[in-house]
Amino acid sequence: MLDENLPTFYIKPSTDAVNHNATIYLAQYGAGAEPAYSVRHPDPRLPASKNRYAAALYDSYNPEILFGEVLLIPQWTQPAPTQEETRLNGGVTPPPQPILPTEFTVQLYNPDQQVLVKQRPKTWNSALHWEFEMPQQTFRQPSASALDRTQSDPTAADTTPKINFKWRKEGTLSKDLICSLSGKSTNPDGSKRKNKEPDITIALFKHLREITLYEPNLYRVEMEDPKGLEVVLLLSATVIRDVYYGQMRETFNITEAPRRSSNGVGPSNNMPSAATPAFYNAPSQRPPQPPRASGVGLRSQNDPSNPSLRSPLQNQISNPRPPPTDPRSQWEIDAETARLKKQVEHEEQERKRAEHKEMKRIKKMVEEEEREARRKRAEIDKETERLKKEYLDEQNRLDHRRSKPQLPLRPDARSSNSSGGVSGGGGSLSTPDGGRRLGGKLSIFGLRSSSDSNTHKLQRKRSAVF
Repeated sequence: MLDENLPTFYIKPSTDAVNHNATIYLAQYGAGAEPAYSVRHPDPRLPASKNRYAAALYDSYNPEILFGEVLLIPQWTQPAPTQEETRLNGGVTPPPQPILPTEFTVQLYNPDQQVLVKQRPKTWNSALHWEFEMPQQTFRQPSASALDRTQSDPTAADTTPKINFKWRKEGTLSKDLICSLSGKSTNPDGSKRKNKEPDITIALFKHLREITLYEPNLYRVEMEDPKGLEVVLLLSATVIRDVYYGQMRETFNITEAPRRSSNGVGPSNNMPSAATPAFYNAPSQRPPQPPRASGVGLRSQNDPSNPSLRSPLQNQISNPRPPPTDPRSQWEIDAETARLKKQVEHEEQERKRAEHKEMKRIKKMVEEEEREARRKRAEIDKETERLKKEYLDEQNRLDHRRSKPQLPLRPDARSSNSSGGVSGGGGSLSTPDGGRRLGGKLSIFGLRSSSDSNTHKLQRKRSAVF
């Protein structure tokens, strides 16, 4: 702290759940620091906040009062594609790379005013600095004339004297900045009037988090709107710290392009499909059309004498549609389209491959079922033939037995039957040879042959009837 009696603003992260916002505390005359302003940034998760930087300065106690805001969209350049990057991106050209802007505009409200801050590079006789100018006269003179009311505001008139300011580095290795008054300009072409007075220091930006206003020198600034100068100093210091001393990808919310494989299938960014109406996250809910304030007073937005000029950020608040596509967003759309196209082709190939594999599996299963059916049919046919042959042989045996012819009666049996067989009364037994006795001894059962040559063989008993 330069002096505890000087007004000192401390930029600290917000204490609420919104971590991308900040609170500016004011300490003066040795008193404790109290909240004075609230710096809000758009939610990084919203599509409307991609590839751009925005900051708005609100009142700390009344979140409906907007003092000013900054919208910064970088320029883009397309690098020459290399084979390695094209291969890593799956055939898609490398993404456009952002170019650090050399100027930004601070939009003030009530009255509406635009302050252009330009970056001047380092030269042999001057250090790196950012310069801007503000009109010496801001408000209209009270007049009852209707002709005076038709004239433009003093801030838009080219004849209004303007005071030049510039932020410059305090040292070569230091990050501290000093804002000084560097003269006046009354020429319409923007050329400065020669001034022999040295620069007057009006603010110090220490450690990129403390802004001390050198109040004794502020009385030497001939301006009607000191509140507007204070808002410009705070917003410009915040933007310089975030944009020119921070990480560019984090500041502009640039998403890193995901690496994709050669088949085009890779991770995609899960981005919300539509932006929510609230572009800035406020601690408390704001009405759709907040009144805007800057300068010495606060006027209602419904006042017909106050033509409302809405900024691009507030147009995005009232319009939930995504912002116009920049080269980076267009590249992301093209890359995502190519990725989805290749993913569809890959899925189609996988589907065809799966269908072909399933068809082969089904065909193999059908062939196995047919092979099993043929094997079972062959077993059934074999068993049928075996049973047919077995039962056919049995039938043939039965038929053969039934069809065997009867033996004819012997002549001696017929003659004996006709003559009565045995003679009665002491008659002699008749022999088959008609009473002639055989030469050999016969068995009573007829089992032995009477022939001399067959005496050693047994003969089957013959029936007396047949």
